[in-house]
Amino acid sequence: ERDKFYMSRIVVLELLQALKFKSPLPDTNLLLLVQFVCADIGTRLAESTIIQKHMISTLPGCTTAAMECMRQYISELLDFIADMHTLTKLKNHMKACCQPLHEDTFGGNLKVGLAQVAAMEISKGNHRDNKAVVRYLPWLYHPPSTMQQGPKEFIECVSHIRQLSWLLLGSLTHCALHQGSISCMPIPLDAGSHIADHLIVILIGFPEQSKTSVLHMCSLFHAFMFAQLWTIYCEQAAAAPSLQNQTQTEFSSSAILTGLEFWSRVTPSILQLMAHNKVMVEMVCLHVISLMEALQECNSTIFVKLIPMWLPMIQSNLKHLSAGLQLRLQAIQNRVNHQCLQGQTSGAPPFVLRKWLQCTQFKMAQVEIQSSEAASQFYPM
Repeated sequence: ERDKFYMSRIVVLELLQALKFKSPLPDTNLLLLVQFVCADIGTRLAESTIIQKHMISTLPGCTTAAMECMRQYISELLDFIADMHTLTKLKNHMKACCQPLHEDTFGGNLKVGLAQVAAMEISKGNHRDNKAVVRYLPWLYHPPSTMQQGPKEFIECVSHIRQLSWLLLGSLTHCALHQGSISCMPIPLDAGSHIADHLIVILIGFPEQSKTSVLHMCSLFHAFMFAQLWTIYCEQAAAAPSLQNQTQTEFSSSAILTGLEFWSRVTPSILQLMAHNKVMVEMVCLHVISLMEALQECNSTIFVKLIPMWLPMIQSNLKHLSAGLQLRLQAIQNRVNHQCLQGQTSGAPPFVLRKWLQCTQFKMAQVEIQSSEAASQFYPM
C-alpha cells in the first residue's frame, strides 16, 4: 500500500525540485510534469509552442493520485506564483542548464499551469464555508486598514493582487478549455469588496510610492490587469453552472452585481488618481482605455453597464491624451455604437477568451521579469 503511488510521488517530487531550481529539466518536460498533475485533478494545460495537443493527450487520463501527493505542497506552488523573482530565476536557470528556446513564453505558461492546479484544489476544498481559500490565502478577508497605508501595506497589496491575478488566470484558462465542465472558482465572489480595498490602497498610494522602484512603478499595471481579470471572472461565474443553493438565474445576477459593486468601489479612487497632474491623467487613461478594449474584446456584459460612466471620465480629459489614445477611444465608441445597433448578445466565444488569456499571461510575465531585473519603465499596452 505504501508503494502504491510510487510513480506519482516521484513525478511530484521531481516537479518540486525543478521549481526550486535544483533539477535541470528542459521546459517541455517541466510542463509535462505539471500536466501530469493537472490531468489527475480534472484540468489540462493550454496548447502552446512548447507543449502541443498531442503531447498533452499522451499523458494518462486515468486517476494517478498525483494530486494526493501534491496537496501538501499547494502553499509552495502559491509562493512560487506570488514571487516576483521566480521568472527571472527560471530564465537564468534554463539558460545555464539547457537550450532556452521559449524563454519569453515559458515562465508565463508554467505559472498559469501551476495556478490551474492551485485553483482547482482550492475550488474543490472551498465548499460552503470557503475553508480552503481562507487556509491558503488568510489575508483575503482582512484588507489593509485605511488608517495604515504606508510603504509596507502598499507593497503587500501589490503582491497579493499579483498572486490573485495568476490564480484568476489559472481559473479562467480552465473555464476556456472546459466550457460547461467542472466549475473552477477559487476566489469566492463575496471577497470582491475586500479585494477592492487592496486595489484602493494601490491607487491612492501610487503617486507617492511609484517613485521608489520599478516594482512600485508597475503597481498600476498590476492593479488594472487584476481589474480586467476579476471582471471577466465574474462574467464567467455568471455563465457557469451554479454550485450554490441559489437558482442559476439568482447566481448569475449575483455574479454580475459583484462585478458592478467592485467597480463602484474602485472608480472613485481612479478619479482621485487622475486629479493629481497631467502625467497621471494620461497614464491612468492609457490603462482605462486598455481595460475597455479588453472587456469589449470579451463582449462583457459588465462593460456595457459601465461604459456610460467611463466614457465621460475619459472625454473630460481628452486634451491631455495623445493622438494615438484618442484614436483608440474613438474605435471603442464606434464599436459600442455598432453593437447597440446590431443588438449583439454578451459572452465571448471560447477561442476569443483563450487568445485574450494568452496575451494577458504574456504581458504579466514580461512585466514581472522587467520589474525583477530593475529594468526601465515598461507598459505593454
